[in-house]
Amino acid sequence: MEYLAGKPKIKLVGESNNYLKIILDPLYKGYGITIGNLLRRILLSSIMGYGIYAIEIKDVSHEFSTINNVYEDIPEIIYNIKQIVIRGKLDRDKIHLFVKGEKDVKAGDFDPNPNLEIVNPDLHLFSITDKKGEVEMVAHIKRGFGYLIESENKEPGFPINTIFIDTNFSPVKKVNFEVSSSDVAPFPKREKLTLEIYTNGSLSPREILRDGVRIVSYYMDIIGELKVEEEKKEVGIELLPLSSRIKKILLNEGINNVNVLKKELLSGGLKEIKGIGDKYIKEIEEILKSYSEEKEEETFLERNIEELASELSISMEDLNILKLGGIKTLRDLVNLSINDLMSERFNLSQKVVKKIESKLKKWNLSLRKESNNET
Repeated sequence: MEYLAGKPKIKLVGESNNYLKIILDPLYKGYGITIGNLLRRILLSSIMGYGIYAIEIKDVSHEFSTINNVYEDIPEIIYNIKQIVIRGKLDRDKIHLFVKGEKDVKAGDFDPNPNLEIVNPDLHLFSITDKKGEVEMVAHIKRGFGYLIESENKEPGFPINTIFIDTNFSPVKKVNFEVSSSDVAPFPKREKLTLEIYTNGSLSPREILRDGVRIVSYYMDIIGELKVEEEKKEVGIELLPLSSRIKKILLNEGINNVNVLKKELLSGGLKEIKGIGDKYIKEIEEILKSYSEEKEEETFLERNIEELASELSISMEDLNILKLGGIKTLRDLVNLSINDLMSERFNLSQKVVKKIESKLKKWNLSLRKESNNET
C-alpha cells in the first residue's frame, strides 16, 4: 500500500487509567483534521458503556419528594447517583443498597455484585442525619451508548414507584485533537495529528480508541465493497391475474400489494369485505400460492454457482472453467445445452455433464433443449 506522506507512526506521549495522548506523524496535508474530527465524533457519540437508568427507593413515590432524616432531597440524590461510574459484564443488571443510622452514604455502600464494579466507590450520594434514619434502594443498570433522557429510558413492567432518570452511557469525557507541522517530514504538505482522550475510568483509553477505529473501519469496509443492495419493491395486486372487479374492490379497501393481501387472507379479513365471497377467496388463495411458488423458483435460480458446486458434483477445475465462461448463477447454467457444455467453450466431459443433468432433474430443472437448427 502506498502512503502519500510515508507510512505514519504512532508516538505515545502520555497514558493512565483515564487518559491517553498520542501523535500520528507524518500525514499528508488535510488528513490530520479529517482523521482527528472523525475519531472525535465517533468516540464521543458511539462507544458503549454502563449507566443507572432507573431507581426504586422504599417509601418514595416520585422524584419531587424527601426522605425522613436524610439531608439531601430526591433531585440531589438522583444527581449524585448519575455520577456513579460502572464497569459491567451483563447488558442489564441491578444493585441493592440498605443503610441505617447516622452515616455519610457513598457509592461503595451498594451491596457487592460479581458482575459489575463501581469505579468511584468514594462518591458521596447522601447523608443520613439521625440514628433512626434508614434508606433502602435498588438501582437498575443497563448497557448503552450516548445520552438518553428519562422518557427514553422508561420501560414497562417496573413497580409504580420506579423513578426513571437521564443516563449518560458514554465512558468518554472529552476528546481533543490538534494538527500541526510534521516533525518527521517538515515539508509544506506534511503534518502531524495529536490526539487526547479523557475517560471516566470504566474502560481504558486504549480499549475506547480501538472500539472507535473498529466502528470507522466497519463503515469504510461497506463503502469499499461497493455492494449496492436493491430496494425491495412491493408487488402491486394489479400484476396478479385477478378480475378487474376484484382488483377494484381490494384497492378501495386499501389492499394494494401482495403482502397486504396475504395478511388479510391469513387473518380472515377478506371475509369481512363486501363483494368478496368464499368463491373469490379460494381463487385469491390459489393465485397467491402459485405466485409464491414462482418467486421461490426465481430466488433458487439466482443462487451462486459456487454455492452449488459440491451438490452438482463439479470439481474446482470445472467450476473455474464455467466461471471463466460467464456462468455465475444456476440460471446461467440451465440456459446452456448439453452441446454448449461439451463444446470448446467449456469442454466438460460427458460424465460431468450427466452428473449435472441428474442433479438438475432432482430439482425439477433441466439444461436447455436444443432446437433442430442447433442439432
